[in-house]
Amino acid sequence: METHKCIWMDAESVDYQLCPLNQNCDLCDFHKQMMRGCRPGKTAESTTIDIRKPEATVIQFTPGLQFLNRHFWIKRTGKGKVHLGIDAFLFQILSSVQKIITPKNNSLLVQRQCFAWLQLEDEIIYLRTPIPGRIIHTNPLFDSKQMQDTQLYLSPEEDLWLLELELDEGSLEIEFLCKDDYMNQAKKDIGRFDKLLEPAKEATPHTLIRRSQLDKKAFSKYLLDVSDNLAYVC
Repeated sequence: METHKCIWMDAESVDYQLCPLNQNCDLCDFHKQMMRGCRPGKTAESTTIDIRKPEATVIQFTPGLQFLNRHFWIKRTGKGKVHLGIDAFLFQILSSVQKIITPKNNSLLVQRQCFAWLQLEDEIIYLRTPIPGRIIHTNPLFDSKQMQDTQLYLSPEEDLWLLELELDEGSLEIEFLCKDDYMNQAKKDIGRFDKLLEPAKEATPHTLIRRSQLDKKAFSKYLLDVSDNLAYVC
C-alpha cells in the first residue's frame, strides 16, 4: 500500500510522520491529537466549521493581477517569476485563519501539489497550486506564528501573495479570466454559499449574517467545487 507523508510532516510541524490513511485526516488519531495540542476548545471531531459569509462589495477585479479560473491569481514580478495568491472571496470565508504554513524556499512544486496550509481553529485548509514552479520567496506578512488580523480580505490583494515562484517553461500556457467572467463567477459562488445557510434559518430578515456554523462536509464539498478542486478541508 502506498504511503504518503503526513500533512504535519509536509508542514514541517513534525520531523517524521507517515500517513497510511491516504490523508483522510478525520479518521486519524495523530491528527486529532495534533489539533487538540494546537488549540483548546472544540474537539477535532466537530462536525461544524466556523465560516464568514462572503460579501460581494469586497470582491473586485484588481488591475495588474491575472485571475485564474475561480479564485486564484498571479502577478508577474520579473522574467519568469510571479506572485501566487488567493482572492478576497477565499480570504473572506477563511478569515478565521490563525496561521499560514508554506514549504521551504527552493522547493519544487508540480501542478496541483499542496503549496500552503491554512490553519483555522479546528481544521486545516489545503491549497493546491494551479501552476508548477520553484519557490523563490514566501510572503513575510505570514511569517508570524499566530495571526491576529481577521480582516485580511480588506487589504490590497496584491499584498496578500503567498509565494513567489520561478516558473517552469511553458507553465503559463493557460487562460485567464476577463473582468466580467471573474465577477460573474464570484457572484454565482456567493449565491451558492447563501444556499448553504438555508437549512439553518437562525437569522431574522433584518439580521446581517457575518459568521455561521456550517456543516463541515457540506462546506468541504462547496470549497472543492468553487476552487476547481484546488482548496479542501482536512
